[in-house]
Amino acid sequence: MSTADQLLEQMFSWIEQREQCARKLKKLAQELESLREKCNASEVVGSSVAVVGAACLLGAGVATLFTGGAAAPLLGLAGGVFSGVGLGISVITKITEHLLSSDTMKDAKKIESQSNEITKKIQKLFQKLKEERQQAGSFTGPDDLDRHVMTEILGAMARRSGMHPHFIMQMLQRPKLFFNGGPGSIGLNQRAFNPELMVVFAGILSFFTLTAGGKELKFLFAKGGQQLFKKVSKTGLKTVLKGGAMAVGGAIGIAFELPEAINQWKDLIEKNHVTEASQSLRDTANDLKKISRTLRKQLDKIKKMFKEFEVQKSCIENSNRSPQDKKDFIKFVKRYCQDQDILSRLSKNDDTEIFKLMDIFYYIKQMLDEKKEYTDRENIDIIFVAHGLIEEPLMTASSLLPLSTIEDVILYSPWNSVIDSKVAYGIIKGSLQPHHRTFGCAKHCRCQNHNNHQPTKLPPYWNSMKNAGAGRIPNIIVGPLKSVDPAWNHMVELREIYGQPGTNRVFIPYRFQMKIPFYVVTLALSLVLFIFPFRATVHLAACLGRSSQTLSGQDKDLNKQYSYTIDNTHMSSEENMSNADPELYRALQAWFDQ
Repeated sequence: MSTADQLLEQMFSWIEQREQCARKLKKLAQELESLREKCNASEVVGSSVAVVGAACLLGAGVATLFTGGAAAPLLGLAGGVFSGVGLGISVITKITEHLLSSDTMKDAKKIESQSNEITKKIQKLFQKLKEERQQAGSFTGPDDLDRHVMTEILGAMARRSGMHPHFIMQMLQRPKLFFNGGPGSIGLNQRAFNPELMVVFAGILSFFTLTAGGKELKFLFAKGGQQLFKKVSKTGLKTVLKGGAMAVGGAIGIAFELPEAINQWKDLIEKNHVTEASQSLRDTANDLKKISRTLRKQLDKIKKMFKEFEVQKSCIENSNRSPQDKKDFIKFVKRYCQDQDILSRLSKNDDTEIFKLMDIFYYIKQMLDEKKEYTDRENIDIIFVAHGLIEEPLMTASSLLPLSTIEDVILYSPWNSVIDSKVAYGIIKGSLQPHHRTFGCAKHCRCQNHNNHQPTKLPPYWNSMKNAGAGRIPNIIVGPLKSVDPAWNHMVELREIYGQPGTNRVFIPYRFQMKIPFYVVTLALSLVLFIFPFRATVHLAACLGRSSQTLSGQDKDLNKQYSYTIDNTHMSSEENMSNADPELYRALQAWFDQ
């Protein structure tokens, strides 16, 4: 069993111990009440009013600040005023003796001792895991190490959830898919798969007073700790919390300190407040159960996430999907995709569009599956070659980057421009540069004046969707390349050439017989990439001319976003083609120059 597996096992064991302790305390409360009733009839001597001073502390580790190590303030609750029936001294003595020496109390003390030992083991295992990861590889800094350590524990969660070992191995290779912060961030990749659950995970680690070494992950721990504290508080705890720090970088550190609680219960009994003592025992037991239940629910959320991944991975790989499988998959996509433009469009699509999305998932998965043994295990360039056009409505550029598995999407021609085989060839080879591009009349253009088609605004760089961010772009529609072309069989073979080690370029000619929005392709691709050990930059080799009667009056906005040309503009390349692969070039001519 790995260190991460042992650490996770101890966390679950800690929860179980707390649940056992709760049962013992509740039983002890019942015993005290029963003993009081038996003795009450013969030894009642009067009544009195008492102030409850119970301060049952829930917390094994005092919450600390990551940045300074200062102890976090206690969160106190004022005692309540109760009334009860006074008891004789002998009865009080009997009840006190039972509290301190009963078998139930002995069991509770034993559980408490075991729980404290488990807490120490958890902290030692966490430190051991850090040391193991540090020895296993070089890291750019404390945050990089933290990401790997936390991903190791997530891997243990995945194993506990029954995930396939291959998926777990891939996950461990890509910690940045979960945690990839930057200056001022909370150490969380906001385009990662289900970022909310990563905060939940950090909160659980914070609960056990485990700490991050880097600045970015400290903020993530603090955020997770604060959210978990709020959830625990909502359960209506009646006893005092020790820790529960709301300070930046704080940890919750909730546990149960039995010795102090026993002293206070004993003090209540000796002051003739047996009813209050038994109620305090019962409240403490209930609070321990609530805390344990909250922790289990949080851990179950993460386990559920991994189980969903396994189901969806099988759905991608299985071509014999039922309509219900496809609908369930779309629900899964909607739950984890954060882009509102995409979610809005998916919600409006009918079953036919949903099935198209599933088909493109499976198609791209097959293409990548053929390439994975040839390409780098971390970063690749995917060149998507298709027929294309642009139309309304406008959408945000970030819609083409739904998850962190796609680093960027690069577009090459200005808006409303078509490309030829020279441009497509340069994109595929990765040799096309901005200074290579030339502009002129497209086929069927009546003006016959190439100078009319020179863009008035043309940046000296390609159109990066990552840099465009919230900028508005047209809806790009991609269509299939004709599979009846004589060159098609050779193009399939070329996929083996452009995936060789060192090039890390995967060439995907789109031949699925349907037109589909390009955002669907990138959404499908980003989710498939999550199943495999890839992060990708996507390059689109397609015409971006507008369809008729669309985008009227949008030229100014699109010219501001990047560049916009007049109708019937053709972009070519002055790149030296002397080293061109003649068979590849002929295949591209069949698609773009006919």
